[in-house]
Amino acid sequence: MKLYTHALSPFSAKVRIVLREKGLPFDDEQLPISRNAILSKPERLLAANPRSQVPTLFDEDVVLYDSTVILEYLEERVPTPPLLPVGAKARAQARLLEDDADWVMNGAIIDLLAETYRKPDPTTRDQQKIAESAKAITSAFDRLERVLGDGRPHLCGEQFTVSDVAWLLPVSFAAAFGVPPGEAQPALRTWLARIAARPSIAAETKAMREALAKLPD
Repeated sequence: MKLYTHALSPFSAKVRIVLREKGLPFDDEQLPISRNAILSKPERLLAANPRSQVPTLFDEDVVLYDSTVILEYLEERVPTPPLLPVGAKARAQARLLEDDADWVMNGAIIDLLAETYRKPDPTTRDQQKIAESAKAITSAFDRLERVLGDGRPHLCGEQFTVSDVAWLLPVSFAAAFGVPPGEAQPALRTWLARIAARPSIAAETKAMREALAKLPD
């Protein structure tokens, strides 16, 4: 498998984590990036993906893009260990949780990063936009707290699923840039510590921190 990604793409990270969980070897070609953009994209990626985005997966004659589609493919291609629960209702709930994570990542989290990560000089930041993003993120954290409030170890119950993979990134990104789970979300904080300790996720987190540290200010 050939995977085109970049080191700090949360959607690429989802796919890398699942590939590790499934024990699938893959060639990860990470595109060069600045703080604001991908600096160059190979012709093979541009020809295969009309969105010109990462992640893009090549698996022999199959070419896929969009992290959710790729995760669905990997689940069907290698069903063990399963990363979706058993039963139509439970699977639908897991998929909805994953979609909610992507929605928050593409909305409030991206807005937060635009005013923090992309603006290293604090004097240039729009504090009103940061406050609005923080409010939306905190609301999402409250929803997760209610899901986890019955003491379940993972978002879908006993089983680690794609929902946990998907939510790790927005929760971690928010925490890294000033909006961590707070005292009102103890179950979410416990969940984050548990998930972060998984080898597949610990490896991804370490690599992303190293990549972030190498970027110029």
